[in-house]
Amino acid sequence: MKNSKKPVNKPSNKSPRKEPFSKEQEILKVPASVKPKSKKIIFWAIGGGLLAAIMLVAIGWFLGQHTDRFDPYQALKSSESNRHEFIVKSSEVSVKMAQRAVKALKEKRVKEAIKDCEIAIDIFPIDAKPYILLTEYYLMTGQEQKMYDTLTLAGRSYPNFNNIVSVIDDANLDKMPLDEPSDNIYLANFPENKKMAMSYMFDDGEADVYKALPTFEKYGFRATIPVVAGYVADKSGDPFWGSWEEWKDADNRGFEIANHSMYHRDAKKLHGDDFDTCMDQARDIIEQSTGHKVMSFVFPHDSYTDEAVSRALRLHKVIRTKEFLQSYYKRTVDIVLGGPNVSLKTANRLVDIGIKRRLWLIAKCHGVTEKRSMRSFKSITPEFLDKNLAYIHSKADDVWVDTFYNVFSYLSLRTKTKINIKDFSAASAEFVVHADTSDKQLSNPLTVVLNIPAGAKVSLVQAADGHVLKSWSCAADKWCVDVDSNDEDIHVQWGNDSN
Repeated sequence: MKNSKKPVNKPSNKSPRKEPFSKEQEILKVPASVKPKSKKIIFWAIGGGLLAAIMLVAIGWFLGQHTDRFDPYQALKSSESNRHEFIVKSSEVSVKMAQRAVKALKEKRVKEAIKDCEIAIDIFPIDAKPYILLTEYYLMTGQEQKMYDTLTLAGRSYPNFNNIVSVIDDANLDKMPLDEPSDNIYLANFPENKKMAMSYMFDDGEADVYKALPTFEKYGFRATIPVVAGYVADKSGDPFWGSWEEWKDADNRGFEIANHSMYHRDAKKLHGDDFDTCMDQARDIIEQSTGHKVMSFVFPHDSYTDEAVSRALRLHKVIRTKEFLQSYYKRTVDIVLGGPNVSLKTANRLVDIGIKRRLWLIAKCHGVTEKRSMRSFKSITPEFLDKNLAYIHSKADDVWVDTFYNVFSYLSLRTKTKINIKDFSAASAEFVVHADTSDKQLSNPLTVVLNIPAGAKVSLVQAADGHVLKSWSCAADKWCVDVDSNDEDIHVQWGNDSN
């Protein structure tokens, strides 16, 4: 019986026939044997991968353009142990931040630019570049108060202040609105309808300030001297501090002696009973030594807290803080004058800006010395003071110079006063000035401005009781009247000057 065998399939020498690739398979290189569903999965996987890669590249580019991961404060860490290296490194980092700010401004990333400038100033406040960038930006965009805040900040350090102020041009100043009064009768910003007020303040009470008082008297001006009660010398002749005898004499001559604390401690570090010594006892000593009531308090280093402000206002009428002063007059600006980087030209330019922008300019100063002193912060020379006061005196029609408290007193009364216009016709006006005070006689005369026809001649200005009030032409179409009584009818009459 023969065994039956199954035929064996021998391998063929012929290659298997290949199916031609479709267009889709050519692109993806997918074999023809792959099922349609698998083709779609692979297609979307590859396409998604390409899209993700493109997005990662785009995000990386975006972050590279808009986020510099450079940490300026971290960059200073390695140099903290060496003072010289730290200063050099701080300067380098500040320059880098200013450069970043310039780039950000060009790319209109304003918030980043401002932040970079603020960091640059915080790290190395001597460099003028970030101040200049901020000043120019705020000027160009009409942010006037922020521009002044930048000048105030610059004054607290040693940048080239001349370069900072030089970028403020009249063309851009004139573009910013001034909010001039629109009523026919209104209260003037300052006495005699002057355009600006200026108060010189000499913080600390250095002896050479007393020697400079005749310069102010030469021009009919007065200044404020905030003294540190614990530093005042017992007798004249101290090489650095003024004496009680000198400050009492200054007070008698019309200069204001203000309270600048007991020992010049930072108010942010005071707690509890510390305030009694710092403010209250210092005030009592000053009043007993000068024989005059103290009205003003000035915080050392211009540093304070809400609690410190509250305590200071318990016994003083006015404090030198931005928030408090601007609640009475919003165009109040305080700037440090002095040091080698503030020229006479710059000081005079600030006066011009003050006139143009209706400012109360508070010039914060310290010593008045022929030579720079390491003990005095940014002192000025007697020649600088004399020439600056001479320039201000030449602008007497526009500038009111007085002590810190006297200017505040006028502005305080002004904010509490309203004008009730009873009649305003083509040839006359009748109005009442009402001040929120129980005093019939106002503590300061208030200047009232009337809009009258150009060329008109005023024939009568009198109060209800018949007494004639001081009045004068303060512009071609304005008449000024000084009102010294509260709740009294005032009548003004005018006619054509040709009659």
